Amino acid sequence: MLDAAGGYAYFLQAYGRALWQTASDKVITVGDARLAVELGTADLDHGFFVARWQRATPAERSYLRAMSQDGESPSATANLSSRLGKDHSSLTSQRARLIEKGIIFAPEHGLVQFTVPGMGAFIARQKD
Repeated sequence: MLDAAGGYAYFLQAYGRALWQTASDKVITVGDARLAVELGTADLDHGFFVARWQRATPAERSYLRAMSQDGESPSATANLSSRLGKDHSSLTSQRARLIEKGIIFAPEHGLVQFTVPGMGAFIARQKD
């Protein structure tokens, strides 16, 4: 559960809540923890993550999808330009809006990263 939370306290709370709801015994098993992560992730997908996803425009979602290919690692903006088949300067406004919305941040020049762990995996699970 700690690994799944990625150091994010809110996620640990979500998984802990699911664990208390699903554990059937006084002794919590590894199976209980796995189920709690599965159920907690579903809850996060339907609330926490989807709220961020819905704030993004279709063009911003394309940018986020390109980032999600890097998982939890930072994405090089040059690679994103290549993946999207667009000039770097044409993506500057999308990047700025996503930073303003708190969905991504720039850990250093030429890189962007999701502000919360698991966002890339959430995006990979999206069909739209």
